[in-house]
Amino acid sequence: MALRKVKSSLSLVALGLLAEQPLHPYAMRTLMRERGHERTVRAGGASLYDAVRRLEQAGLIEVQSSSREGRRPERTTYRITAAGLRELQAWVSAGLAELDSPETFQTAIAFMYVVGKDQTTDLLGQRVTTLEALIERADAGLGEAAENVPAIFLSEERYAQHMRTAERDWVARFVNELRSGQLAWPRPRAARAGG
Repeated sequence: MALRKVKSSLSLVALGLLAEQPLHPYAMRTLMRERGHERTVRAGGASLYDAVRRLEQAGLIEVQSSSREGRRPERTTYRITAAGLRELQAWVSAGLAELDSPETFQTAIAFMYVVGKDQTTDLLGQRVTTLEALIERADAGLGEAAENVPAIFLSEERYAQHMRTAERDWVARFVNELRSGQLAWPRPRAARAGG
């Protein structure tokens, strides 16, 4: 299965949770609610199960066990594979550095521990640099456009520029807080691929 069919913020969350410990989809959904992932990642009823199925077909997760209690439906517990952990690390790295989408960035921050503190701060530093360059180019473009275009028609770009500036400032502050130790580095259960 092509990874582009698998790659989504929901898949990233599922892999991130499985990097911490083996889980069945119902437990994943419960953790997503508890941690607030559902605020940034859409996880409808069947979509989490679909994401898990696609991750398994791609070899990124595997069945650890199946069990049935009483009349309840069978519960299949999954664990991340070595390939899944590598893919998770690649997705998180890209999500931290690239200006893809706010949802991907928020999800990458939630699981940044899989790439380590030093790499996280380096990748976020790259994000700040990219944002600064984009802000400079947009400022220049706004300045030129303001000479010929009524201000009302530049509102969308001014809004986008404000959002880029706010993101740059937040990420720069976040990096400083991580580097200084003001923010404690997350230490979830050790990730174990395939065992």
